[in-house]
Amino acid sequence: MIIAVASHKSGGATTTAAALALSWPGEPAVLVEADPAGGDMSGWHAVPDVPGLVTLASACRAGVGVELSAHSAHLPLGLEVVPAPAGRPQASASIGLLADADTGMWAKARPVVVDVGRLEPGSPALPLAAAADVLLVVCRVDVLSLLRASLAEQAFPSAALVLIGQSIHDTHELETQLTLTVAAQLPLDRHAAEVIAGTRRPPKGWTRVGLPAAARALARLIAPQPLMEGAPE
Repeated sequence: MIIAVASHKSGGATTTAAALALSWPGEPAVLVEADPAGGDMSGWHAVPDVPGLVTLASACRAGVGVELSAHSAHLPLGLEVVPAPAGRPQASASIGLLADADTGMWAKARPVVVDVGRLEPGSPALPLAAAADVLLVVCRVDVLSLLRASLAEQAFPSAALVLIGQSIHDTHELETQLTLTVAAQLPLDRHAAEVIAGTRRPPKGWTRVGLPAAARALARLIAPQPLMEGAPE
């Protein structure tokens, strides 16, 4: 299963994607950084970006057998990530190669959460967003009108909205206005965001509250049923 996480103007895709991958039920999910603006995880957690997106894209282009674990790093917070280079040109080139490959080459064995960055016309990550089983669009409520205009330009039948923070609008009203399913409302959780960004040590039990707990509820909502059986509470 491929879950793409995107944002519009306000950002938040990387933190949300990381929380979702970290909280995935059943078999652990892998986070793949595919933001054309460049990756964050390598810099945040002082891990090399090779192996990573560059080597994964090269393997797909060569048509050889691809095992995600050969291109990933394990972060101290418990997250497995395929890191992207921080620079836009190198990241964009690798994303283009990955987007040209059959997703079955690299996303067939395990659940994969792909951070595709901002939804912008011409983004090389748009084919990855379109190919995902679920596209989650992260948005703050103050940019909903801009989000609606952006989504009107692209056809994303699998898209669902993830609101960050508390909305004054109820879910039904938002779904009617945007013609888009509201999958979840996630809290503004500064402490969890700092853990994900590597500026705060993971405190004991941090995944049971706040953003990780809300992300786990979202993951259970969108995960295929077989993945949920026997998953820890």
